[in-house]
Amino acid sequence: MSNPIKRLFDLYTSDLSYQEIEKLIKREAAEVYEFFKKDIPKPEPGKSKAAKTFVFIRSLFNAFIMKLTPARRIFYLIALLIFIIGFSQNGHPYVLLAFIILNLLLAFELADKLSAKNELEIARKIQLELIPKHSAKINNYEIASAYEPAREVGGDYFDVIECQDGRNFIVLGDISGKGMAAALYMVRVQAIIHLLLNNFTTLKELMINIKKYFSKNLRKEYFLTLITACINEDGTINLARAGHPQALYYKSKDQQLEELSSNGIGIGLNDKGVFEKTLSEIKIKPEKNDILLLYTDGISETMNYRKEIFGEENIKKIIKTYSENSAEEIKNNLLKSIYAFRGDAGQYDDLTLVVLKLSD
Repeated sequence: MSNPIKRLFDLYTSDLSYQEIEKLIKREAAEVYEFFKKDIPKPEPGKSKAAKTFVFIRSLFNAFIMKLTPARRIFYLIALLIFIIGFSQNGHPYVLLAFIILNLLLAFELADKLSAKNELEIARKIQLELIPKHSAKINNYEIASAYEPAREVGGDYFDVIECQDGRNFIVLGDISGKGMAAALYMVRVQAIIHLLLNNFTTLKELMINIKKYFSKNLRKEYFLTLITACINEDGTINLARAGHPQALYYKSKDQQLEELSSNGIGIGLNDKGVFEKTLSEIKIKPEKNDILLLYTDGISETMNYRKEIFGEENIKKIIKTYSENSAEEIKNNLLKSIYAFRGDAGQYDDLTLVVLKLSD
């Protein structure tokens, strides 16, 4: 039989890899710090470096303690006190007791986390099922799309909807924030759009009514940016946006790329009627091999470890470089460039994009 210590070591390190250690140090540690950072007050000016360090450590400890439930908080402090007494008096039973209490508390926290993670996995599967599984073509347009939430669930909204009158709608939205709250608002947006879509002839009317219904009972810290594209039966495309990144339009004949800048501010802001007054709709008539890109700001604002932003100029370069390729290949090359730029840095925002290319 092999050495029991070696067997125990092999058991605990069976799934361990360098990448996992790197992820813990570089990504997860940074995410934990960001989680507690909002509860740490800014240091007072004029204090010495030692005083600032002490205040920071104390504030970080308090922020951690206050995240525990009241009962667990008390037991944690008791365990800490027992450990200090045992350590100072060489009382090994006290140290052992403190160790047992801390591990029990860790087990409780882990059980809570795994339970919540299981619920999030179910929510993720449901959300991904709501993302459309569209065909590779709409009329004469090739269409390719990508949707990647930054967490288990995301606040980006993407839909491809065929209407009764022959029009096809592509909708991209972005709820401020990330995680479960944003995902719940995303589902609400989807329900409202499907309810309203066949009742209005213009995108402007549609957007105004989306605002009307979505803004009800919306918490102040949340808002929605949205871009809608309507592909008409004659191949023309109508576009309207509400505070969303501008669509990029590549004209193959001229080899020129332009930003389609229709007016519109975000939905859910206290705009006092400005939304309805400024919202506009534009119309384009693409020719063969022209490309239209719709995306959320998670694409352009992808960051690497140096906090550098991918940027719109890089997106434009990729569209021009691969303009002769299919919509699917353009999408894949754009994603490859984003992943390469981001490297091992965490994904800080949801990624959503749609590429349209007129093939005939």
